[in-house]
Amino acid sequence: TSTDTNLASSHATISLFGDVSAPDFPSWILRHAHKLGVRSAVRFADNCVKVTATGPDVMLEALALGCSLGPATVLVDRVEFELSRSV
Repeated sequence: TSTDTNLASSHATISLFGDVSAPDFPSWILRHAHKLGVRSAVRFADNCVKVTATGPDVMLEALALGCSLGPATVLVDRVEFELSRSV
């Protein structure tokens, strides 16, 4: 059922583009991921911040939405969200 899919563990890669180089952004993302019950890692890439996360689909989507809003120290222009479900 769709409920089972939403609770199944999936993996997501979230790429955040824009003015996202603020040093507090990675810790902000990790705090919010923890609140959502999502395991995550954050790193700065060439022109973006990359988040890899594992958890229920709905929580990964919520994390991507939260990251798009970010703290006041960043301005996210674009979000790329890739979801892969565990088999």
